[in-house]
Amino acid sequence: MTGVPPVCAGHWAVAAQVSLRKGDVVIRRSGRVGRRVVGLGAVGGLVLAGAVVSAPTSTAASSKGGPVATLESSAPANSSDNLRSPQTVKKDALRQTALSQRLNGEPAAQGKVVKVAKGQYVDLEREGTDRVFVILAEFGDQQYPNAIFQGPPKDGTATDVTGPLRNEIPQPDRSVDNSTLWKADYNQAHYQDMYFTRMAKYYQTQSSGRYSVDGAVTEWVKVPFNEALYGRNYCGGIVCNTTKALIRDAMAVWVNNQLASGKSMAEITDYLKTFDVYDRYDIDGDGVFTEPDGFIDHFQIVHAGGDEAAGDPNQGTDAIWSHRWYANLQGGGPGGLPGVNIGTNAGLVSSSLVPNNATGVWVGDYTIQPENGGLGVFVHEYGHDLGLPDLYDTSGNTGGAENSTAFWTLMSSGANIGTGSLDGIGDAPTDLSAWELLQLGWLAPQGGKGPFYEVARAGQKSTHKLGPNTPATKSAQAVFVVLPDKKVNIDLGATAAGSQMFWSTSGDNLNTTMTKSGISGTSLTAKVKYDIEEDWDYAFLEASADGATWTPVNTSLSRATDPNSNNPSHTGITGTTSGFPASWVDLTATLPAGTTALRFRYQTDAAVSQTGFFADQIAVNGTIVGTAETDEGWALNGFVRTGSTNEKSYFNAYVAENRQYDGYDASLRTAYNFGFLDSRPDWVETYPYQNGLLLWYWDSSQADNNVGDHPGQGLVLPIDAHPTLSHWADGQLMRPRLQSYDSTFGVEATDAITVHKDSVASTIASAPAVPTFDDTKNWWFLADSHATTGAHVGRYQPGWVGVQVPKTGTTVTVNGAVSNGGHLNITVAPK
Repeated sequence: MTGVPPVCAGHWAVAAQVSLRKGDVVIRRSGRVGRRVVGLGAVGGLVLAGAVVSAPTSTAASSKGGPVATLESSAPANSSDNLRSPQTVKKDALRQTALSQRLNGEPAAQGKVVKVAKGQYVDLEREGTDRVFVILAEFGDQQYPNAIFQGPPKDGTATDVTGPLRNEIPQPDRSVDNSTLWKADYNQAHYQDMYFTRMAKYYQTQSSGRYSVDGAVTEWVKVPFNEALYGRNYCGGIVCNTTKALIRDAMAVWVNNQLASGKSMAEITDYLKTFDVYDRYDIDGDGVFTEPDGFIDHFQIVHAGGDEAAGDPNQGTDAIWSHRWYANLQGGGPGGLPGVNIGTNAGLVSSSLVPNNATGVWVGDYTIQPENGGLGVFVHEYGHDLGLPDLYDTSGNTGGAENSTAFWTLMSSGANIGTGSLDGIGDAPTDLSAWELLQLGWLAPQGGKGPFYEVARAGQKSTHKLGPNTPATKSAQAVFVVLPDKKVNIDLGATAAGSQMFWSTSGDNLNTTMTKSGISGTSLTAKVKYDIEEDWDYAFLEASADGATWTPVNTSLSRATDPNSNNPSHTGITGTTSGFPASWVDLTATLPAGTTALRFRYQTDAAVSQTGFFADQIAVNGTIVGTAETDEGWALNGFVRTGSTNEKSYFNAYVAENRQYDGYDASLRTAYNFGFLDSRPDWVETYPYQNGLLLWYWDSSQADNNVGDHPGQGLVLPIDAHPTLSHWADGQLMRPRLQSYDSTFGVEATDAITVHKDSVASTIASAPAVPTFDDTKNWWFLADSHATTGAHVGRYQPGWVGVQVPKTGTTVTVNGAVSNGGHLNITVAPK
């Protein structure tokens, strides 16, 4: 690993990565309030090609990389902490398109960098050592001069309006609190060890030695304003736009401190540029990711005080909720993207109290963690930085639903788990699942061996020797069972008139048309509605005098901008109409003189396919020429006539992995439960998750794992081998992360466990082994004997546990006894 360049060694205030002994690392984690009870938060997940993804919106002026943040345009009320910029949404979708191609055996998708379409590439395998810039920020006592940020939070969760400074978190009483991690001094060396020893080791292990991090941690810097400016939930969600200002303000103070210490601006800028060697979004479209792009590659900020996600009792809802986002405070950044010009103070909630010394190096993507975060939250949030979504139901952050991903993965409650000691939880995360390893390219071939996964197909018999999920061994770490495409009826909304309408269809790399010849006239009107990927995909109206040469026609709905070079005529139609899909809008246009034919054309790029473009009641000079009730002489090439519903196909697969009590998965022995909220709210008991074959259902028709919105369905959810629902003595359901403990298939009976609710014990008895998964059977239930989902007594509902699988006639069987930590022999076969 490398540290600060030698020319700067010894006098930079940012400390180089150094080798340190593993310290007494701790996290504050409270059970007092029902915060972050299932994981750590996300807006939208990764979605395979063909699924619909929505990007964050804003009323501010748009740029290539999306809008610049304003106070009024804060993110809509959300329960997520993985907030994705438009360019992140696009990159995630490109990755899913390429991965589906890879699993389907397409040769062009087997490399480290895949060309998905012209000028659109995605890097599928994260390898090497990335440099990470970490800044430590504490808060002043100034209250920002806006009524929103004056005084304590109105919900009464805190009364303190000062700071906090570092090292002000109270020491927990270990006689009643074994969940809060704490240490007396959160100094610079603590975070050097956290990032560049402990987090580095975690990712080295997950990647089987392919990937690691090094970099630098700054000294603590102090911004002038209190945490209320940056953490207050004024927007109605758990993360608001003003949090981004902490990145700007802390870096402005740091730059100013460097100048005050005698550094020149040239030295500061050159140093910052050592953290820019990766073109995250391939800004120049050349498919080369190993080049600078003008932005810090991996920017992390640690703030003084606790985490709102952990129910911080000191700052309450003024505490910042740890998250990943994009600091779009200033326009005009590299490649036309917004961001923060390091050292400056411009943008949302700016102040002359913050220094202003522009470096010309920018920050865009960032993650933010609390002072007392454990290893779990640091590696989890960094997982977002690498492109992983949250896999838990994000509504659970604010008292909503919970799914069964639970402690099975880092990107759910596996980030919060502990070792079972008195020192707290959150510092011993579990492994990534096989699905996440695939996302990061860490199951791909390595050193002439691999790939470290195998592909089975529904309807075909195959046998597989499955090694532990990490690290890579001579055997496969995962088996992906590719299923027939899932067919889903999609709601297209009402027609404008009659029973039919014209539809472009939906998908990637489309160039569909509907053409009408024999046109006479110049005034065109139509009813249209559309849901088109903003600034990337377009619908066009085109005219021809000879039926062979086509001229783009400007319409009342055309966009004159072309931020991504997909609208060179500046006549394209993009975005989403108000009230879609129920409502229609008017389109008008003047056709060129001499027009004898017209067409609508729909063109999409390689990823993020939204619903598409619809037309009805098309007229020229007042004469209806297109109602879609019959073909009416229209030549449809990709466009179709449709009613209010249609069918769409989606990739789906089962994912098989072998989970044993080894490596970071040793923590599966010590899953936790807050069982004494009536008497000791910060006390946890532990119980084991069952080792064995864990099967997941990967369903690209779903954008996330929010089972509260779509019970039994999600992007990637574990299949419960023992789906019988367990209840507490009062008739309420146990939460899904308890129900999920025995999800594995195998040849051994499950462990019996005893857990508590408000100090009342309940025992889940040992259950017989389930060696075979058969997807024609039921592994998920919408209701139990008491009530259906939505009507069951208590918070947790039957349909939130497990996942509903398709009936494809596929079986997966564990063959023979397997010792702890050993291999599993499995057979995939048609029933």
